[in-house]
Amino acid sequence: MKRLFSSILICCFIFAGCSCGGGGGDDRVVAQVNKYKMTAEDLKYESKNRAFDEQGYLKTEKGREEYLDRLLEKEILLQEAQRQGLDREKDFMRSIENYWEQALLKLLLERKSKEISGSVHVYDNEIEEYCRASGEKTPFSRVRRDIERAIRQEKETEAMNAWIDELRDKSHIEIDTELLNEVLSD
Repeated sequence: MKRLFSSILICCFIFAGCSCGGGGGDDRVVAQVNKYKMTAEDLKYESKNRAFDEQGYLKTEKGREEYLDRLLEKEILLQEAQRQGLDREKDFMRSIENYWEQALLKLLLERKSKEISGSVHVYDNEIEEYCRASGEKTPFSRVRRDIERAIRQEKETEAMNAWIDELRDKSHIEIDTELLNEVLSD
């Protein structure tokens, strides 16, 4: 069911022309390739997410024309890929699903990490105890920040692992070990 939902969601994104404006943006048409209309909002999104080395590229008319030409060429190629049915092939759908999963996991973990980071505190007595236990010979004032970072990282990792364990404990998991061994032993 999850894969079906993911596939439907991905197809909707792809067939919507990948317009990432999110609605309410500037929908004036800058260029059109067949039925696809590149809006001002689409162009703003693309230009905002261009490569770092292209920053000065859009400052000249010629640079802007070449940039638009590359975007239109990309759209022409995407349309051809869709015409050939590549966007409906199983391998393509799996790669998109994998990307979607990875992006979603990254976003979730970044948000949780930020939340955890804001709630973790490192106290002076912990830093001093860590320094004593490690047998560090360098003056305390020189290693204090490094020790604090190490303790903070350790606490954040522990909190993240505890959160994941809590999610796992709340989940219903069934494993067919016979099938697992059969599939993975091939």
